Amino acid sequence: MFGVGVTSAEGLKARALAVREQFAASGTNISEWARERSFSVSLVQSVLTGRRACRHGESHRIAVALGIKEDAPAPGTPPKHGDDRLEGLRP
Repeated sequence: MFGVGVTSAEGLKARALAVREQFAASGTNISEWARERSFSVSLVQSVLTGRRACRHGESHRIAVALGIKEDAPAPGTPPKHGDDRLEGLRP
């Protein structure tokens, strides 16, 4: 989406910039968006300016809610494939 060779920090900042532009274009207030979702307004601002790495905790949840990052399963959690069958087995 943002090009080959883009480091994760650069990619995160580019996606954050795109989301900030979407907020501006839609006229959505970032503070209201944060409060409606029970997020810290200052932490949402930090995520949108690229000052947070968004690796864990609330900043990660904010980045996922904004669409900046994909939600990933916790370590040790098996990936979901839509059903519980093992691949290659018939129903």
